[in-house]
Amino acid sequence: MFIVVAKKKEKGLFKKIMLLSKIRAELMNDSIAKDICKENNVDKEFLKGVPITFDDIDVAAKTIDSEIILNTKLIKKPFDVIMRYVIHELVHAIQHCETNGKSSKQDKSEDYLDKETEVEAFQQQVRYESKVNGEESAEEYVDGLLDYHGIDGKRGDKKKEELMEEVD
Repeated sequence: MFIVVAKKKEKGLFKKIMLLSKIRAELMNDSIAKDICKENNVDKEFLKGVPITFDDIDVAAKTIDSEIILNTKLIKKPFDVIMRYVIHELVHAIQHCETNGKSSKQDKSEDYLDKETEVEAFQQQVRYESKVNGEESAEEYVDGLLDYHGIDGKRGDKKKEELMEEVD
């Protein structure tokens, strides 16, 4: 009985490793990931070494001390959805390196979607979504994001415009 459980776990670990390899390969070849590095004066070799892992966390993804942590529930999502989160968190990983992991006082006092660090990360995430699935999909994603955070009206229109700024 123990062997069956171990084999099941091995398959899960193997699946994670294979997916992480695919993520890393995509990251190394993605023009947006390379642009993010270039725009932040970070060598693209950063993409080879930035830690990425899956874990049971309370959000879809987060970055702690430049380590990108993806929720294990994402494993079942389409690859482009996973990469959308990776791109967002890549921005945070670089931000953490630039600030030695410390948040600015401004970021701590602002609403989530008004934080400069989040705006920058979401702009790149939306840019990636547009590149992979088209501008209409990117707009739908932003609309859903704004709905989720209860941002509507003129403030919503302004925030949507801001989050869509990097879309070509």
